[in-house]
Amino acid sequence: MTVTSVALVARKLSSQPSQEDRFRALDRALARRYVHHILREQNVALEKRIRQGSLVYKPRLEICDDPSSSRITATLELPGMKSEDVRVHLDKDDTLLISGERRSRMPSDQAGDVNYLAKEIKYGRFERVLRVPKGTMMSTVSAAMNDGLLLLSWPRVSPGATASSNDSGALQA
Repeated sequence: MTVTSVALVARKLSSQPSQEDRFRALDRALARRYVHHILREQNVALEKRIRQGSLVYKPRLEICDDPSSSRITATLELPGMKSEDVRVHLDKDDTLLISGERRSRMPSDQAGDVNYLAKEIKYGRFERVLRVPKGTMMSTVSAAMNDGLLLLSWPRVSPGATASSNDSGALQA
């Protein structure tokens, strides 16, 4: 054998995948199919829950606790919502409940015939629960809706609390 033929045979042998490489490729292909199958099942289950109305999502939230301010401010993202579609309620256990429902603007008689190429907007019920200082009254909570942002603020310390109290306005969302 000449040097060029040895190099040719070596190159041919190196270009053919080994048995281990073939098994790795098969393993990757099967894993990809399995993951796609699982994701498809999850999407079908999620769409079913959305259609049934049993899915409740949490709008994105930003909380500002500025030490120089006497109030804590929370901003919730609610694009496309009107203030009359959002409910803010203070429960007895010192939790502020923000809830509502975003409805599709597509008429219900056309909804079944439409095919979406991308669907990233969340529709349906939403809810967010925030803890406020003990003894906070609804009259001290302010709310304003502007450009799809709900701004809520409440006192850092409840009006009935004393200055020596350790009850802070620290929030748990």
